[in-house]
Amino acid sequence: MSDEPTEKVDSSAPPAPREADGWALFSTLLAGVLVWSGIGWGLDRLLGFQALFLPIGAVLGLVGAVVLIVAKTRQV
Repeated sequence: MSDEPTEKVDSSAPPAPREADGWALFSTLLAGVLVWSGIGWGLDRLLGFQALFLPIGAVLGLVGAVVLIVAKTRQV
């Protein structure tokens, strides 16, 4: 063993971002929009509308995905 002091690790610092984290957040955003757009499209087809629920589903999916992404990134 050497007499040199060991380096202390700061446990309060956030972890360094990884490339996989970005792809995971992007896929969450994409999946939210696609799934809820699909639900809206299905409701349009089922109820006989041209394009009423599709844009509503897309917006709901986008907002929900952004909320989920913010919640994921604020976790420690």
